Amino acid sequence: MKLYSIDDTIQLDAFNIPSIFDDRLALYKEWHDFVFYDRKTRIFGLLNFGIHGNPFDAKRGYGSALSFFVDPQGKILTGSKIIPLRKLQISAYNPDFLGEDVEVTYKKDNTFNIKGTIDKTSFNLSLAVILPPESSKEIVFDVLDEQKTISIGMIRAADEMRKFWENWVECPRLLSSGEVTLDGTVFPINTRTGYHDHEGGRFDWGAPWGWDTGVLLCDPSNAKEPVSARFLFYRYGPSDELSYGGFIVEKKNGIKKYFGSEKIEITRSGRFSGEQSVIPGITRLIYPDYKPCIPERIVFSAVDGSDNLNIIFTPRAVCSVIPSSINGTLDTELNEMFCTASFSGSVGGKTYKKTIPCWFESVRPRGSVRNYDFEA
Repeated sequence: MKLYSIDDTIQLDAFNIPSIFDDRLALYKEWHDFVFYDRKTRIFGLLNFGIHGNPFDAKRGYGSALSFFVDPQGKILTGSKIIPLRKLQISAYNPDFLGEDVEVTYKKDNTFNIKGTIDKTSFNLSLAVILPPESSKEIVFDVLDEQKTISIGMIRAADEMRKFWENWVECPRLLSSGEVTLDGTVFPINTRTGYHDHEGGRFDWGAPWGWDTGVLLCDPSNAKEPVSARFLFYRYGPSDELSYGGFIVEKKNGIKKYFGSEKIEITRSGRFSGEQSVIPGITRLIYPDYKPCIPERIVFSAVDGSDNLNIIFTPRAVCSVIPSSINGTLDTELNEMFCTASFSGSVGGKTYKKTIPCWFESVRPRGSVRNYDFEA
């Protein structure tokens, strides 16, 4: 189902700033994630731009910018910046994010231009929207259309997601070009494996159990890879069983296959020991020495009739951001992972067996998990 055209991106992906009379202004959060992987230079990049708290009060709201790059040798370069509201320009009419050292502008040719410097990284990128954006409503329609039965658990989870995510739009394909400078070295970027999502709502970091989401950064010119493969699982309880979501594979003929969470078995093993960076939470300046526990391998396995898939995610580099609950009850880990995904299976008669770079975001309460298995 395609409800929108590329030309609609500026309307769909503007900041959804609430009214000044909203009684949950203090819980407001909204951000844009831009992700890409250049297979020639072997550069992975994640850029995040957000606003948090009351956007009408400089004492109770602020902007943030995050950069997470992995260079060809696997070295992580991360940086974060807090931006006072008086030095930030945002608008409900477009997705522009204009600060002193970083800026995102949306052009009439349906291109995001991103420029800035954060710590030891700088970037000057043009990201053209190639495929029409998809909203949370559109994704739900697609998923429900695939379902033969709707369970009580799905309805409950959908209601929880409705409360939690008030605005979610993704652009499943971006053409990314320009350059990034990592610790003094300039790398050209030219890749069709870009992705963007825009999320927002009013919630306390300590309230949700979290979610797992990500996208395999498929090469559309490679016949051995699908057009797109992405996933979202929202947890409304302390285990994987209390979750809703799934994995969507889109073939080159436009046909999509949805593997729902009831069809997917998720297993985790080992402990990641590679490159890992921990960024202090946005609302706190100092954290004790802390290293989130990341699995060495995460496996998605599913069988649905004649279709099947087996995906082995292997984290290569991890950036963990730790924001705090507004009431101080709980911290949350946002684990941003650059992975390789060994993707094999059969979908609609097409057989896949390929290793594909991947962005994997896992959000969970801090200190409540070990290798992502919840403790009692």
